[in-house]
Amino acid sequence: MLQTTPAEQIVQQYERREVADHPLFVALREQPVNHSALWILLANLQLGISANFIVWLARAIEVIDDRRIASLIAKQLNDELGNGEFGEIHSVLLERFVKSLEPWRPANADAATLRPGRKLRDAENGLFGSDGYTMVGALMTGEIFAKKMDRCLGDEVRRQNQIEFAALRWLTLHETLEINHADDSLELAKLVPNREHALAAAVRGATEHWDILWQFLDDVHEQVKRSTPAPAQS
Repeated sequence: MLQTTPAEQIVQQYERREVADHPLFVALREQPVNHSALWILLANLQLGISANFIVWLARAIEVIDDRRIASLIAKQLNDELGNGEFGEIHSVLLERFVKSLEPWRPANADAATLRPGRKLRDAENGLFGSDGYTMVGALMTGEIFAKKMDRCLGDEVRRQNQIEFAALRWLTLHETLEINHADDSLELAKLVPNREHALAAAVRGATEHWDILWQFLDDVHEQVKRSTPAPAQS
């Protein structure tokens, strides 16, 4: 039997973790749909990742020394850019989603409300400014996290019917694509060379990225509690 590498083990470890267990999503499930909370989450996600993700992917492709890994990342980059269909560029779709939630933007929203997104952007810039295998590790757990978070978002959205269907294209697309991208995480892990530096960098990137994203949800949760009252029970 082939022994799994430390990089494969880290993917398996994080596949067993549930983003649905985060206090933000636990709280959202316990009350009627909180559209204002969804606006806070998605507006911060847009600020923190959407505008920069294609740059981070391109940076990883540029520096990685294995064309097989670069090919997998390029596939994801192509998805993010809409496979040549400009209207399907993911940042465009997310912008439409956030705009559809504008009626529920908290009245007291201020610069602090978007602090989680700025903090996330800065942390991601640091992570994706490091060496190639750290970035590969970050992508491995980032896609697993995104798959699980998109599932939580989808569960919330399906509990309501006030958001126009066309605006949900970003979410419905991601619910499918992120499963494929998360599956690619294990393929990426298998391609991390069995060298001490590469393995250590991949594990470090994977661990740090999960922690960054979990902290992002912590920060969003604090803003939700600060800016939105819980919806009245029906």
